[in-house]
Amino acid sequence: MSVSFRTLSREIVPVGDSDAAHLFLVLVADRLDVPSMRLSLRGAEAVSIGRGDLQRGTLSRGGDGQLSLTVPDHRMSGNHATLRRVMGSFILADSGSRNGTLVNGRRIDREVLTDGDLIELGHSFFIFRSAIPTGDAPLVYSDELPRAAAGFETLLPSLADDFGRANAVARSLIPVVIRGETGTGKEVIASGLHGLSGRSGPFVAVDCAAFSGATDDASGLVRSADRGTLFLDAVEELPAAAQPLLLRVLEQAEVWPVGATRPVAVDIRVIAATQRDLEPLVAEQRFRSDLLARLSGLTLEMPPLRGRREDLGLLIRTLLHRHAGEGKRQLTLTCNAARAMLLHGWPRNVRELDKALQAAVMLADREPIGVRHLPASVGISPASSAAAHVSAEPAAAESGAPAAVKIQHFVDELWRRHVVRVLVAYAVALFGALQGADVIVTRLDLPPRWMTFIVGAGLAGFPIAGVLAWVFDWTRQGIVRTPPLSRTQQTTLPLGQHRRRRALAFVVGILALLAAIGVLWRRNHAATARPEVPRGLRPSP
Repeated sequence: MSVSFRTLSREIVPVGDSDAAHLFLVLVADRLDVPSMRLSLRGAEAVSIGRGDLQRGTLSRGGDGQLSLTVPDHRMSGNHATLRRVMGSFILADSGSRNGTLVNGRRIDREVLTDGDLIELGHSFFIFRSAIPTGDAPLVYSDELPRAAAGFETLLPSLADDFGRANAVARSLIPVVIRGETGTGKEVIASGLHGLSGRSGPFVAVDCAAFSGATDDASGLVRSADRGTLFLDAVEELPAAAQPLLLRVLEQAEVWPVGATRPVAVDIRVIAATQRDLEPLVAEQRFRSDLLARLSGLTLEMPPLRGRREDLGLLIRTLLHRHAGEGKRQLTLTCNAARAMLLHGWPRNVRELDKALQAAVMLADREPIGVRHLPASVGISPASSAAAHVSAEPAAAESGAPAAVKIQHFVDELWRRHVVRVLVAYAVALFGALQGADVIVTRLDLPPRWMTFIVGAGLAGFPIAGVLAWVFDWTRQGIVRTPPLSRTQQTTLPLGQHRRRRALAFVVGILALLAAIGVLWRRNHAATARPEVPRGLRPSP
């Protein structure tokens, strides 16, 4: 599946020591007051997800690395689903929930998750990320994020680092270039930087694409931003005639008004926004190299909205609060509307989301916002067809999987069955029982056939225990094969994940040892039980 359809965040980097799988709670459709959340899955072997109160701080972790996550969603079951690590990947399994489990809008029983999958449990929507840089804390809620300025909130660690660097230089005169697609919120970030700067002057925004390039106009705009911030939107469209003026402002902090006999000093902070990389424009001589050098103080990359789906809950919550009107009525979403928005590509980014929600609030009136209140393009998302394409990947990849992957898959399938654990426990218990029975038979001088009957009864219990455990699997969890891994997952499996294979080898070794001990015991007792014939009664040769 292409990245544009998967709508992954920009944290698509080679997996390193600081990367880990994460689970993001984006929103609860009918309870938008529930904050969004980021949970690091580093060191977690399993995560059970169910209904309950929010857990602040850190989640309780069992000795086997299992976490328990609860969400205040009345449509979620008490134990709704389990996310389990298998061979370095994560498998989501429904735990017999009342309303089922959906991945990318498709109902599943068990599913191997891929990067960027949308998970729906009850009315709660999660996004799974397989490997992104970790933040400072393993569990973070959106209402706990520092609010430096409007637009600076994010649950993505790398974007939070960028906002932190911007905050650090906010009170200086260092120029800032904000690069990103149209509608990603570049002007909102620039306005936030102006608010953090503490400058007493105004925030003056100039659209360079609509700028005439006249020297007197440029001089007047610069002077109007004195003691404030001059924001140059679409700076790549700045006319060639105005570029020397901006360069002089950055170098000498002064302008030369038309008709003046001396320059006028100005105190401004320049923030530029661009949709393009300025280096190729310099190579094409459409942008001055020395001007780019003066602007290159700090560069911020604003990802498109399809690249920060993890923050959609934050943005939807903020925009709905802005458009709620007088009285600030409690707005909610239907599951279909939430799913459609989370699977939509948002080609025009936050601006498109803002206008869509503004119209939806007016159309829905007092009703929950549904798909029919959203633009028609939102309900038809390419992510849906792409998700269906990816669902066929595991079946196609199974036949071409390497032998080691098939063996590991078989081991994982056996290990999750109760029948394997029951037979291992039965074998250990039988070994101890036979040792005790041997002592009793020997001490009491009982007939050797008694021991034969005991061994036979113990061995006959093996298939009985196996059948009972299999019935338990059938009635409690269902006989469902572990989904095979796709080719992409096979190439990203971490090395050294052989614990279960070693455990199975250990179990097989124990069973072989028990069988060998049984054979040796049988031969020994058969020899001791053979009656001794008196020498005089032996047949002559």
